[in-house]
Amino acid sequence: MPVLPALSPQKRKRKLASGSILIGSTRTAKAPSTKAVVCYLRKLHLQETLSRLACIDCDDRAPLQTKPSQTKQQTNLITMSETGLPPNWEVRHSNSKNLPYYFNSVERTSRWEPPAGTDSEKLKHYMAAHHSAGSRPGAVPGVPEGKIRAAHLLVKHRDSRRPSSWREAEITRTKEEAMEIIKGHEQTIRSGASTLGDLAPTESDCSSARKRGDLGYFGRGEMQKEFEDVAFTLKVGELSDVVSTASGLHLIERLE
Repeated sequence: MPVLPALSPQKRKRKLASGSILIGSTRTAKAPSTKAVVCYLRKLHLQETLSRLACIDCDDRAPLQTKPSQTKQQTNLITMSETGLPPNWEVRHSNSKNLPYYFNSVERTSRWEPPAGTDSEKLKHYMAAHHSAGSRPGAVPGVPEGKIRAAHLLVKHRDSRRPSSWREAEITRTKEEAMEIIKGHEQTIRSGASTLGDLAPTESDCSSARKRGDLGYFGRGEMQKEFEDVAFTLKVGELSDVVSTASGLHLIERLE
């Protein structure tokens, strides 16, 4: 004989009037039909099924690892093959700075310079193909008097104020080696084989490489003294000789 759940006072009264016997908080049917028993068992089975489904959907259940893990590994392989960055790192773009930066999707950290273990050559080609502005933006109307606009190409060395860049996490070249590199760029530009704007996206150690070396408008006192002293003496379209500052070695081109 099945024991059924407790009834409300109203239901007790109705069942008492119909001849049911109440015992404590439960009732015993006098003569339950086979149909009633089957319906009751079905109800219990449904409740158990719903309970199991609720457990399956809870937050602390163990996730299925196989497919997501494979997808993550495939994503890391693609990222490494295209960008040269270590696993879990990717190139993102800062809308506020209008510059690319590096983001670790696992640690949720970001940085302006590439992380250790980066393949510099692969990253250089990736940045040139995907994060290089096609052309310099036009002049900004209403620029305050006394400001100029210039672009530069920077080659850092190990004695630079911050010997790292978006191209290399740790720069170990000597100043002499950096001079050889930038002299080669100067010769390429002066020969007409290329322009500073074309070389900067792949060869400059400054984050302005994203904008073809364009630094925008600046006035006196906004740049390092060695840099601005030369920049303000240039004519529009003129290229400077190599300029040395605490940041490294520069080629500067006056734009406006």
